[in-house]
Amino acid sequence: MHGNRYLSKRTRRYIGAVIAAGVTTFAAFMTLPSASAQSCTMHDATQWQLALHDAAREQSPANVRSVTEAFLNACPTRPEFSEASRVAGIAAVDMQDAEAASAHFANAGRMADLLSNFYAMSAFHKTGNAKATWRLRDHIVERWRTRLERHPMVSVSVEPMQDGMLYQLYFSATDQNSGTRAAWVAVPYGPGWPATLSFSHDRMRLALRKARAAKDNDFRYVDLNRCHGRRTLGRIETTLSSAEFDATARASLTAYLANPDQPDSRRPDQIAVCVLPNRLLPGVPKP
Repeated sequence: MHGNRYLSKRTRRYIGAVIAAGVTTFAAFMTLPSASAQSCTMHDATQWQLALHDAAREQSPANVRSVTEAFLNACPTRPEFSEASRVAGIAAVDMQDAEAASAHFANAGRMADLLSNFYAMSAFHKTGNAKATWRLRDHIVERWRTRLERHPMVSVSVEPMQDGMLYQLYFSATDQNSGTRAAWVAVPYGPGWPATLSFSHDRMRLALRKARAAKDNDFRYVDLNRCHGRRTLGRIETTLSSAEFDATARASLTAYLANPDQPDSRRPDQIAVCVLPNRLLPGVPKP
């Protein structure tokens, strides 16, 4: 049962990239002077996408990588090449092939989603390219910060600490799923993953607790989100404001920055990938 859920999550990742590639295909078709004049046409791109959607074939990392690399080798000049490289890179990481994944991610160029970028960082680090790993981290953190600063419902403040940067986020509109009201994000100056302390009103967890306790307590969760998981530090009453909690958050993340998580795996042959990177760099609240 666990394996089926894991495979389903993988499939959704690949299909999401394929949808993006489909948009790229359509846009490219509208701009090309003649599709038939290309050595590799939109038909080839469509066949690649159909192969990834083929219900008769198991959408395992090996299959996704095989059909995608075949397309990449046959169509290196197609506009879908970057998206296909991203798909192949994710599949290669899932197959624990860091060298191939690094090459695919390098060909993919700039990637917008956090998951692909965190996969790329893990692959780069596994091949010993620390410079590329942390340079990419700094780039995506900067793009993340800029995107939040432009959002009218988010307040962002940045403070340099001794061992890294501390980003304080306040959301005037909460995410319906997580109910995040505030977050403190720590990013090391040197090697290391970000970590986030979130101050949230998680509806699902609140509902479960109310059902078990048979009473209607109202409080918020304090969670420490790190590369390999989330730990709930406690619950606080809603009467305590985010500003009042700020000193505690700063102290906790100052300690983290002094010894941040590194992308080291428990097994030397395994690529260590962060789980749920959107919790490490929380995005704009959903309406």
